[in-house]
Amino acid sequence: MANIFWPLLPASLRAKFCRRIVVTGAESTGTTTLALMMAEALNSPYVAEYGREYTERRAKVTDEPWRTEELVEIAEEQNALEDAAARRSDNGLIIADTDALTTALWHERYFGSRSPAVDAVAAKQVRPFTYILTSDDIAFEADAIREGGEERHTMTTRFREEIIKSRVPWIEVRGSREERLTEALRFVCSLGVK
Repeated sequence: MANIFWPLLPASLRAKFCRRIVVTGAESTGTTTLALMMAEALNSPYVAEYGREYTERRAKVTDEPWRTEELVEIAEEQNALEDAAARRSDNGLIIADTDALTTALWHERYFGSRSPAVDAVAAKQVRPFTYILTSDDIAFEADAIREGGEERHTMTTRFREEIIKSRVPWIEVRGSREERLTEALRFVCSLGVK
């Protein structure tokens, strides 16, 4: 869809037709790093992971167990942030560090099952153009809110399974930052991104 006519489209159509490249993966697998590098390389808006921002704020005020309503809010805001970035994209691309489907999988991890409410939000998201899954082949780096070091392999497997089910084109990237970026860019270019 991105071509010389893209800047002429109304914002509502940009939000609908923008190609969304979603970088996702387990904790501390380099999703943010790769998403930022791709956004720079493709000169496209970057959509931050709202769940991280929410979790950092939450950690300052409570240590209560998570509630499903919180993950619904996170998924809804992630969709809204993607839509806003799509409206302002100059080239018909956005790079998102996670998406609502990712939030649905975190609900499964925290609660032991999927949530119909979170899944309903994920079903409303604009279908990604592609998924870039970051492998768990790099060392875990703990920080103030990360807690899933021992579960990274299990979570990576769950992401892979759900991405395959989505029937969205995807690739799993491994190696150094530069290797991952090269692999991801080669893949999206093979799908027609210039």
